Amino acid sequence: MSLDNLLVDELITKARSFRQQGQNKKAIEAYRKALEHEPENLDILNEMGLAHIHIGEQSDAIIVFDLAISIEPKDYRGYSNKAEAYLTIGDFEAANTTADTGLKILPKNAEIWTKKARALESLLQIEDAIAAYNQALLNESGNPETWKALALCLDAQEKWAAVARAYRIAAGLHARRGEMQDADSCEKFAQMAERS
Repeated sequence: MSLDNLLVDELITKARSFRQQGQNKKAIEAYRKALEHEPENLDILNEMGLAHIHIGEQSDAIIVFDLAISIEPKDYRGYSNKAEAYLTIGDFEAANTTADTGLKILPKNAEIWTKKARALESLLQIEDAIAAYNQALLNESGNPETWKALALCLDAQEKWAAVARAYRIAAGLHARRGEMQDADSCEKFAQMAERS
């Protein structure tokens, strides 16, 4: 199917459909066509960058996220996604630096704090990672994945009561979402931490 005669909304819908089907190269092509009409559309830029990440084109993704950041420095997605691109290639220092840059502008953004925490954890700076996860949770305490990531860092420090607490909170959040298998797993990890 030719993308030439489609409207921007149709191109975006087509690109999203391609991504859902795992056809990221076709998705990128559709996003590029959409950008010809709306070159400063942050949704298109961020989604296209994520498609680049999924096919291992992190350098292209970083260029796209830099463009998104230059268009709107107060949109968290550019920083978060750029940090994710660096995390996926193991450049944890660059991921941390990207997160720090975003946090200077958006100091209360939980997603950027989480990316910073992941970078610090990968750099084996566990105390700093714990502090960053706690900052993320101060700003958005309803994400069970953040609580589980915090629990893993606390586990590395053998802080068993804190590990159990973090897993129990994650279990409760999963249960409220109806994710009972995840809730049960978290409860089991909490019990294991208490027995340690």
